[in-house]
Amino acid sequence: MADEMKRPEKIHANVLFGEGSLIAVTGVLGGVALALGFPWIVMSHGQGLGTTLLVIFVLGGLLIGGLVAVASAVLGLVMPRQVGGGLPGELNDWIRWGMEWKKWSEKDWKDWADAGDWAEPDYQNWTLEDWKAWGAKMREKHKAGAR
Repeated sequence: MADEMKRPEKIHANVLFGEGSLIAVTGVLGGVALALGFPWIVMSHGQGLGTTLLVIFVLGGLLIGGLVAVASAVLGLVMPRQVGGGLPGELNDWIRWGMEWKKWSEKDWKDWADAGDWAEPDYQNWTLEDWKAWGAKMREKHKAGAR
């Protein structure tokens, strides 16, 4: 019992990291461009703003650009590419369904279509007796399904 408490069984999650580096690099470059570009534009064209507003805009641009760059770098490093194995989301189910669908032959499709009651009745021209017969048919069908 003591050994079980000291060495619990380790559960490993199927998490893969990587291949997000291009997105991270793009975000970092965008953040750096924002951090350097916005202050440069403000300093070259904002002489009429005054010293206080000029400093606020330059520092704001540096902070926002730096925040974008850091967030992109962190998310590019820690964002998992794959969790739990397989393709992301329900894509595996769609691919599996697609493979099953491709296996159906023309005969399978015709059998499937013939098995269903796909003929639409011309209910617009039905008489009262036709409606009563249809209602009785539906009652029997639903009673059989409820059993």
